[in-house]
Amino acid sequence: MVKSLLFLGTVFSLAFSTAHANEDSYRHVMLAGGGMSVCSSMASDKCDDADWIDRDTMRTDRYLNISKKFRSKATAESVWPTYREETRKEVIDALALIHDRIKEDIVPERVFLREFTRRATQQLYNSLSDAEWNRIIDLLEMPVPDNMAEMVNLEDNLSGESRAIYRQFVGMAETVSDDDQPTIYFLTSSSRDPYAEIDFYTSVFEQLGAKAKWLPLDSAVIKARREDRCDDLAEIQKETLGAYERDRVYREDYEKQVEFCKNPAATKNMLAEADALFINDGNANYTRSTFVKSNNQISDELKQIVALVQQKELVVGGVGAGAAVMTSKPMISNGTTAEAIKSGAIASDPPPHGCDLDTTCPPNTGPDTLTYHPLGGMSLFHFATVDWAMSGNGRHGRLLRLAAETSTPLSLGVDEETSMTVNLESGAFDVHGERGVFFVENAQSTDSAVAGTFHYLVAGASGVISPFGLQTAEFAESDDVVQTAPTTNFLTDRGLIDSMRILCGERNQVSLLNKSYRLVAQKGESSRVQAAGGECQIVNGSIGIAYQPEEKL
Repeated sequence: MVKSLLFLGTVFSLAFSTAHANEDSYRHVMLAGGGMSVCSSMASDKCDDADWIDRDTMRTDRYLNISKKFRSKATAESVWPTYREETRKEVIDALALIHDRIKEDIVPERVFLREFTRRATQQLYNSLSDAEWNRIIDLLEMPVPDNMAEMVNLEDNLSGESRAIYRQFVGMAETVSDDDQPTIYFLTSSSRDPYAEIDFYTSVFEQLGAKAKWLPLDSAVIKARREDRCDDLAEIQKETLGAYERDRVYREDYEKQVEFCKNPAATKNMLAEADALFINDGNANYTRSTFVKSNNQISDELKQIVALVQQKELVVGGVGAGAAVMTSKPMISNGTTAEAIKSGAIASDPPPHGCDLDTTCPPNTGPDTLTYHPLGGMSLFHFATVDWAMSGNGRHGRLLRLAAETSTPLSLGVDEETSMTVNLESGAFDVHGERGVFFVENAQSTDSAVAGTFHYLVAGASGVISPFGLQTAEFAESDDVVQTAPTTNFLTDRGLIDSMRILCGERNQVSLLNKSYRLVAQKGESSRVQAAGGECQIVNGSIGIAYQPEEKL
């Protein structure tokens, strides 16, 4: 059944090969790089002014019940593996200590986190995997009041770029809508908790003038339908997502999803009504398994999405992992630059965060291993492998490594609070937002080094891509790209992009050393460079990153 997924990519390539639309301003997809900063009642630190937040009518935090009854449930032997028995006992003591210290049963999550990370319990906190921490929080969490929702306030957003990116997507939806008010369905399929962001996305898109609706399709629903267990959806969420008691915490949304689960035809009707589909950030594998079966056969829902996009009746956007999952090329799912350069890439499910702490890593992987799916994701975007939160996390090396090991001609990574909109027929694209997009071509590798051709374009730039590389590029002219304090750390931060600024001057090369890793980026005779907003845009630069421990020098 591998042929099914490959065929889908071929269909897209053929259907969108009629490049007569070079002047077409239409954009089929939006790839947003994540790190979107949005002011809401649960994120007041991202607001210019928080006076509008009403704690009596708006949801401002998750609340936890740390009474003995709930503590006992969160530390029950039935929910902890036997090999973590000592850790379970330590958690019992820690929760009792925190309760004695606070002397309250109901506390905001932020207060609980502050207390758990104090000196007495800091070491225990650091020893817990993400799965274990999430389990504790889930089982302590109080039900969300029916009359209280998270509210977004885009007018008070500190980040104008995040607001503009969401507004850009609504504008894309307007181009295919027959109504003055476009209908945007959003997926939370990339999330471990499918209900946590429903209010958020509803509020975002409604404030921007769209009809916002939740499409309750995710991998847990797919499994429940397949096994005829829709009434056991909460149990399946625990099995597939590691989410506990979401039926108790989000009662109304859970019941809505159960009814949706029992009505497979509902998805077709919702997609037919949609002008746009938006995929949230989180885990790309969760969304992939929503639309692509375990034998790599595509689902009927994905076939419908493909047809609607081709007919220009639906636009699709994604943020972070929701953008990465759109690719038909190898789909990146985890990894750091350091581990990728040193150890290479593995075709595997991504390891859970902190899997080394509770021994849940897939075979031959660790928490930093570069993992990918060789057959891609949803195959909506046929040009390149897509990475996200690129520069702020120093992910250039991991993208180079994956491109080299999979012989992928073109790969790209979108920075935080940045998006790239693309016409799938012509390959025409535009860069929007705060930072830029990093492109990799013709990547090659050895056991401990990677190299390739690269391009970097910032917000305001545009051009044309093909599956084989960057065809044309128009540099941005604006001075609006935000700068942060420069760094030379290219393994986990913006060291490459910050240091690359000298290439827009008289220097032809930048060389950086981080721990046992060396990076060299340079321009040559075929390179073009232009400064914009304090950053250096470049076309046809060369880059290499090598792992060089002292014993090998």
